[in-house]
Amino acid sequence: MSDILTIKTFGSFSVSVGDKVVSENTSRSNRAWKIFKYLITYRHKMVPTETLIEILWPENEPEHPQKSLYTQMSRLRKALSEQREGTQYIIFRQNCYRWNPSVPVNLDVTEFEDILKKAQHIKPDGDKRPLLEQAVALYAGEYLGESAFEMWAMPAARHLKRLFLRAAEELSDIYVRLGLHDENTTLLSKAITIEPFEEPLHERLIHVLCLDGQISKARRHYERFVKKLENEIGVPPSEEFQVSCENFWNAQKETQGFDVIKSTLDMQSSYDGAIFCSTDTFNKIYQIDKRSGERMKFPVFLVLITLEDQQFQVDSIAMKRAMFDLRQCLMKTLRRGDIISQHSQNQFLLMLSARAPEEVQAAMSRVERLYNTDYSGVPRKIIFNLAEAGVDRDNSGQNISA
Repeated sequence: MSDILTIKTFGSFSVSVGDKVVSENTSRSNRAWKIFKYLITYRHKMVPTETLIEILWPENEPEHPQKSLYTQMSRLRKALSEQREGTQYIIFRQNCYRWNPSVPVNLDVTEFEDILKKAQHIKPDGDKRPLLEQAVALYAGEYLGESAFEMWAMPAARHLKRLFLRAAEELSDIYVRLGLHDENTTLLSKAITIEPFEEPLHERLIHVLCLDGQISKARRHYERFVKKLENEIGVPPSEEFQVSCENFWNAQKETQGFDVIKSTLDMQSSYDGAIFCSTDTFNKIYQIDKRSGERMKFPVFLVLITLEDQQFQVDSIAMKRAMFDLRQCLMKTLRRGDIISQHSQNQFLLMLSARAPEEVQAAMSRVERLYNTDYSGVPRKIIFNLAEAGVDRDNSGQNISA
């Protein structure tokens, strides 16, 4: 029907019929439309007149509050009834007001929530993408824009923002799997505009830019975000965020030789004094030591894993997927306390404790066998380089590839 009200609550508030905007933006009608917003927000409840009076006049209540409320309500009813004569949009019973649920309206909030409910019921192997894209497109900004930070509107605004962010993250994961980096960048940029200090969103965007080969742009975004955190809210980024971004840079590095890597690590570990680190880093090292338990009395070995395939030279996406699968394989195969780090685009660096090099060789054989049987669709060449940590490469290093 052409005379159905269309109510937009995301971003800037408006009520319209067709091309005609019904809601007024004047001081005279301000309180009337505030009643409308409140009744729409709590459309499933009966709202006592006392509640509306408190909302309209939170500080200085008028001399005759009931009469003043009635005046504002009459003004609102008139504005609505002019669009559809004889329609009772607002019900009054037992000194309470309520939005009439039997009157059809186009309300963006209910459409948004209905779409997300449909997406939830799609099976894991189904395609949620179209529904999630619709929901994300509907969310044009904070719920009720200018009223979003009023106490009565905040619970609904927070709830709807959480739904949007959850949908955006799920859609972002889909875009990563499909390699749709431009779409992902646009999506995450929108989410960051809405929630500018949400670290996981910035982490996702930096990751996507790296996957798309835009390393310089990713680093610039990282630097801008860190500066924004420090300047506007006076806090540094979390260590988890910094480590994740460092891993993103490392995943783009060119392949390096084991001698160069070990030499660099040995130089970095040659400092004799105490190592100063953050509380988070200290706690993590402590947890690793605690998990390792008895194995800490054994030597520590460095292992460089290089994944090679001619396909990687022409298909970087295939390399990224293969490295993801290898990481999953390592996480499943290695023991608690072992440490894994992605060192370059096709290399992992491991720190393992074992009684002898033969134990490490056996573990790497298990990794290679499990990866090529359960994880990789095609056999791939895996090169393992091994050396005891802190021991000169010339005396201990060896290639243990099959």
